[in-house]
Amino acid sequence: MGLIKNKKNWNFLQFVKFLKMNHVYFIEFPIDYFAKKEKKKFEYFLKILKKNKIKFILDLEDFNIRSVITLKKISEIYDISIIRVKMSNFFGGNRFLFKNFYLIKKNFEYKLKKCSQILNNTKIKIAIENHQDLSSTELVSIIKKLNTKNFGINWDMGNSLATAETLKKFFNNIKKYIINVHAKDYKIILSDQGFFLKRTIAGTGVINFHDYIAYFKKKKINISIELAAHISRHCMVKHPLFRKEHKIKNLILKNFIRKINILSSNENPLSKWQLYRSERKSINNEIFSLIRSYNYIRQIYEKS
Repeated sequence: MGLIKNKKNWNFLQFVKFLKMNHVYFIEFPIDYFAKKEKKKFEYFLKILKKNKIKFILDLEDFNIRSVITLKKISEIYDISIIRVKMSNFFGGNRFLFKNFYLIKKNFEYKLKKCSQILNNTKIKIAIENHQDLSSTELVSIIKKLNTKNFGINWDMGNSLATAETLKKFFNNIKKYIINVHAKDYKIILSDQGFFLKRTIAGTGVINFHDYIAYFKKKKINISIELAAHISRHCMVKHPLFRKEHKIKNLILKNFIRKINILSSNENPLSKWQLYRSERKSINNEIFSLIRSYNYIRQIYEKS
């Protein structure tokens, strides 16, 4: 939806129509993105979903306390259960490039603590995503400090790689706190400074979904199909400041890079959008990729 700027053709009502045409009745969507785009209140979108009998998980692209308070007030009417939030848009795990990283992190934890008071005695849960900024140990530390059932982790499977962690390591560290999942695949393309994470259809990249979906199904954890950003993410793991900022031992990082090298593909690291800047081609490719990814994950889920 980020590439589609034509309001006439792709407002929220058209998005819902697309979902129903493809028999999708459970979605995760950024409610504040649509609210800003269409200049509507949150309740406008929730009414549409309720009328069309579409269940949902909410995302807040701009995590702020005011939005959480607004959603709490209408949560009983619209059965709001999970709100996905993120700390930043510091992609690629390259926190050393951002001088304000730890100030942003401190402010993020402050907002989470405030929300723990706001959501006390409600069924709403905040799902904190690993948005290529926070490691598995940092996420667990934040959850433990909050010490309330109103918080959990939104595990974006592909994003695990950006903090120089294998999926297995990331999963084992956070699995007891997972309340929502983004099933997202990537291709890995090597660079002099590390590697690129390039968007791809689920099942055509490096993520082995078979190892985890049975667990999600057993625990009744929602799985949202997500296609990666149209801009490939450069993870500069070979930069000396990357290891220093993430406090990774040299041997562990070397072993991770060795595994990345094995999984890598020899192709252009840039996405089709970056190469051609064609909105029409990108939209058509987005729909095709989404349907392919959905069918792939559903097939694994049904066999698990």
